[in-house]
Amino acid sequence: MFILRKLPLSLFLTAFLATCSGQTVSYVYVGTSQGVYLYNADSHGTLSLVSGSPFSIAGTATGSNGRYFLSQGTNYLHSYPVASNGAIKGQISQINTHLYTGNECGTAQGAVLDHTGHVVYSQLYSDLPAPNDAEACAALQSFNVSDTGILTFLGATEFDTETQSGLNTASSTLIALSGSGSYAYSAAFDHGCNVATWEFSRESSGTMISNPQQQYLTVPNTPMGWRWEPFVMTADPTNHLAIAMGAQSGGFSPCGDVAHLARLASFTIASDGSLATANTFGSLITPRVDPLVLNMSPSGQFLAIGGAAPNPDSYGNTQTPGLEVFHFNGANPITSYSGVLTTTPINQIRWDNNNHMYAVSNSAKKIYVYTVTSSGITAAPGSPFTIPAAPNALVVVPAATVCSAPSSAGVHICAPASGSTVTSPVQVKAAATITGTISNMQLWVDGVKKYAASGSRTLNTFVSLPAGTHRFAVLAINTAGQKWSSAINATVK
Repeated sequence: MFILRKLPLSLFLTAFLATCSGQTVSYVYVGTSQGVYLYNADSHGTLSLVSGSPFSIAGTATGSNGRYFLSQGTNYLHSYPVASNGAIKGQISQINTHLYTGNECGTAQGAVLDHTGHVVYSQLYSDLPAPNDAEACAALQSFNVSDTGILTFLGATEFDTETQSGLNTASSTLIALSGSGSYAYSAAFDHGCNVATWEFSRESSGTMISNPQQQYLTVPNTPMGWRWEPFVMTADPTNHLAIAMGAQSGGFSPCGDVAHLARLASFTIASDGSLATANTFGSLITPRVDPLVLNMSPSGQFLAIGGAAPNPDSYGNTQTPGLEVFHFNGANPITSYSGVLTTTPINQIRWDNNNHMYAVSNSAKKIYVYTVTSSGITAAPGSPFTIPAAPNALVVVPAATVCSAPSSAGVHICAPASGSTVTSPVQVKAAATITGTISNMQLWVDGVKKYAASGSRTLNTFVSLPAGTHRFAVLAINTAGQKWSSAINATVK
């Protein structure tokens, strides 16, 4: 005998959608003070909570390469194995950032995992309140994540900064990594009331080092007396950077200017890391949402911005909190798409590889999910979803992110599939089985080297290619110089 109970409509719909949702396409991790809540996202973007949530970690969730989950504490980086269903298991490795170069700059303030999933960058700077932090230094430490999840120190770079925001902590990513991972960018104050763009370049070891000169952004046709101050940025999968910039004007005094609403601009990353723009002053777009965080879709076609508070300028104009999506057009100016999707404060934005955008509101304890394509933007069934505790981090990992290595020595190219037709930018994924110690894996397209992943037996990157048939070759090289390779042909439409 059993008793039927009348369920509230919301609970009935949640149960119904969970039953009909189908295959998991992404794992969505929401960090909170109670632990990490893990959700399965189906092909429609509907979320279902995974049993065992919240999973216990130390510090704040940083990222995952599909095999290991990373978190950053005040001093320690932590690594955890990931189960086949995305669940976070017991810690396997930790490393004390304060035992290495850069520790004199302060405590760890956050970390970001690079595109390969094998290098994590940790930011250190003074946590003293202004003005006690004046003339302090900032540091960016680099750590390797081995194929077994063990963390090791690679190196560090230090640079002077006038305030504690030596790197861009306003956004959910501390540095914006180029598509190849060869360069990274962030905003920092100099010593003359100006905000410049710090540029970093990656050494062959994976260590990120700061370049000696700051880049001051310029846009053609900007009126005399104006200057641009970058404060949040993100990169597309190839060689472009989207930057939200504060416009300052009102004479030549470097510290007495009048603030205007933030604008969005796109820049091309040159082969030496320098930035150039095809934008002009008149083509810059002013978003309706105040850009606290920027995040690019994996295709590079869409730019999402989130804001957490209203931001009036000196003329009484206001940008609101909320969520907004734009068309990103590479080197060409950014253009409008969605308008304001919600005015709820948004603190974190991530994408998966199935056209789903995830946006978290810390204050509302909600996660908004949208399907974003060139034909439209639709909310996922059940969105927004309620998070049991106030969130502080968001990590999204495609369910099929791990590429299986061959059983014997060699290279397996998982994507693109041989003979397939794909769109640009093309995601290339490969894994290798070798003898000895890995040196690096390389991607060659049509005989031209496009990418290298140092110290890793896996490769995962995007490459921008013209229409036509291309040959993709992946090499795995050990420290003794032995090589293993595989190649396939695929067509870009």
